[in-house]
Amino acid sequence: MAQRFPQALTCYVSGVHSGPNPSPGLGVARSLRQAFPHARLVAVDYSVESSGLHSEVFDEVWVQRPWKEMRLPVYQAAIQAVLDGGALWFPGQDLEVEWMAGALPDPARAMLPGLAALERVAKPAIFASEGLPVSIPEWIGADRSDWDLHAFCREHGWRVWLKGPNYEAMKVRDWPSFRHGRDFLSELWGTEQLFVQRHVVGAEESVAFCAYRGELLDCVHMTKHTQTAEGKTWAGAVNEVEPGFAEALRARIAELNWTGGGELEYVRALDGTLHLIDWNPRFPAWIHAASFAGHNLPALLVEAAGMGTPQPVPFQTNQFTRIVLEVPVRNTHPLPAVRQANDQSGVGSKHPSGMTELSRRLRENRPREDEPVRPGPVVVPAMASDLEEVAGNGAATPRRMFLPRTSRERFAQVEAVLDAQPGGTVEVGFGYSVKTNPHPTLLALADQAGMFAEVISSAEMRRALEFGFPPERIIMNGPASQWPDGPGAGGPLMAAFADSPQAFERWMCHGPPEARYLGIRLRPVTFESRFGSGLGSVERFAHIVKLLKAMPAEQEMGLHFHFASDVLGPARWREVFEGVVHWAAAIEQSVGRGVRCLDMGGGYFPDDFDRELLPRIGAMTASASAMLPELERFFLEPGKAMAQPSMALATTVLEVRRGSDGAVEAVVDAAISDLPMAPFYPHRVYRRTRQGEWEGVGGGSDRLVGRICMETDILASDLKLPEELKAGDRLVIGDAGAYDASMAYNFGRGLLEDACC
Repeated sequence: MAQRFPQALTCYVSGVHSGPNPSPGLGVARSLRQAFPHARLVAVDYSVESSGLHSEVFDEVWVQRPWKEMRLPVYQAAIQAVLDGGALWFPGQDLEVEWMAGALPDPARAMLPGLAALERVAKPAIFASEGLPVSIPEWIGADRSDWDLHAFCREHGWRVWLKGPNYEAMKVRDWPSFRHGRDFLSELWGTEQLFVQRHVVGAEESVAFCAYRGELLDCVHMTKHTQTAEGKTWAGAVNEVEPGFAEALRARIAELNWTGGGELEYVRALDGTLHLIDWNPRFPAWIHAASFAGHNLPALLVEAAGMGTPQPVPFQTNQFTRIVLEVPVRNTHPLPAVRQANDQSGVGSKHPSGMTELSRRLRENRPREDEPVRPGPVVVPAMASDLEEVAGNGAATPRRMFLPRTSRERFAQVEAVLDAQPGGTVEVGFGYSVKTNPHPTLLALADQAGMFAEVISSAEMRRALEFGFPPERIIMNGPASQWPDGPGAGGPLMAAFADSPQAFERWMCHGPPEARYLGIRLRPVTFESRFGSGLGSVERFAHIVKLLKAMPAEQEMGLHFHFASDVLGPARWREVFEGVVHWAAAIEQSVGRGVRCLDMGGGYFPDDFDRELLPRIGAMTASASAMLPELERFFLEPGKAMAQPSMALATTVLEVRRGSDGAVEAVVDAAISDLPMAPFYPHRVYRRTRQGEWEGVGGGSDRLVGRICMETDILASDLKLPEELKAGDRLVIGDAGAYDASMAYNFGRGLLEDACC
């Protein structure tokens, strides 16, 4: 009969913090105590703020110096001595595992995988997942150009996560939050190795396992029932792993020659597919819940290492929850001093075990290249010709420049689509949004391309009339579409849409704008908007139907919807479009009058307009006409897609400030007042090289700051400015032709608004 405790068993268990973001050490220790009551358990951590040090499950505690102060070779020798003395080591932190796997000359008694295995399970690719019934959600490295990163986020509807290589994930909702997250995580973890990954809607599950020298000893499946605000497990259920998954995992473990605990975290999507988001090289913090269910995984590792046979584990339950308990503090390790209210260090709050410090230490020990440079924009032929023509003439700056070839190419695309219309009962039209840029040349190009003018005020309407758009090629909408008072259009507009039920009621009482199609703007129920008429209740829907029924019998009915595509992403925008068409069909049936005109916008990012909207116009038209049999006009308003690339801002460098840390800040004569959309999407920056060629400026951490005394006057903070940049050099900021132009304002020039002069 095997001796139950053949020798003194000592286990060092590291990573023992127990808080909202717990480490696994406490759970590992409880399972070890359950299986080996006489074992000597030593808690290891790197700060007295690690709360699990005070648990009575530990016989001793071994608190090390913080990672930033630690002499790593000395600590390495100390660990090796512990292992050589016969103890086992259960690491509880990903980065600690990584460091120990590379530092220890003989890690045989350390329950951790080797470096080769760690490379195979590293995020985001997780190559070791091949053969498992999982897929890796789409991702993109943060070392790609800002232009590509912005496109990836739009493609996934801004339902994405910005993640570090080991820890931390931040939900990104827009470009400002992405830039903030990138700066924050890079600074916190001391690495540029970040990536962006699409969010998967579904239930979070995981599989925890233990293995010794490539043999899978056991594995369990856990479903999260409730989570903390940080997404950490608070309650869940432990069950057997699906046989197919377990067998595939067994094969992967053998290939990796894995030793130690591990956890695969994945999302079960609504269609049942599994999407792997992490492969942790240690046990999860909930591991003792597996022991409740009869699977004591830490104990199996001890047994596999030949250190004794564990006591049998009785099955208690497969469900678990966490509670908060107060425990007495060890006299030998009193609490740290009371943190001062003005202490902003954040130390101990989320990472008391100092993993952020270890991350920076590990990065310091690696060969350091120069600061990584994200690729700059490609200078396409039309842009190169435009820059040569308009930016190289030495004119005064700051100066917004019209880019003729680039602009013509954009409007030619629309003209080609209109020319290629196959005919039929529904005529497709494009509306040029005058508010994006009422520049005469752009209005002329829109006119020549056969576009309609979309206006949001009487002032814009009169601007369109002035530049040759007849009333029947003008579409009016907006919350104050008839402001300011003045001459009318002189004839019926193509369409006019009230922004609210109140506005439509006013039209019916006092006379609506003269228009071929009259209607109302709809506000879909799936997102917040201050515009349009909501459809989120039976009462609201009935009210809209009642209003539209009140129109004169001879008036043709139209409906309008507008929401910026680059906020939703083109895929979600199309989903909303389909929803609006169904709502329009319901309105048509309830009103008893056909929807003759449907006007859809807008706010398309130029690349999305070219790649996503234009190729789908035929399908969208067919979808709308199938639901609305009396439809005869289908308008699309691309918004800024037409104007944004049409202009650039030339600026001159006034001063170059080079910090001792290598950071560069260039002060230029342009300002945020010339580029008000600078924080909200990436602007491509160009410069002329000493050889006379135009090239895009790559990405880094250098800043381009403006001339005015505003803290927010930062034109770009993600550039890698050229080493030779000096005062007097010129830069050209692209993508400045839409709201950067129409919303620009005077500031710091000694000028007042015209109305005040």
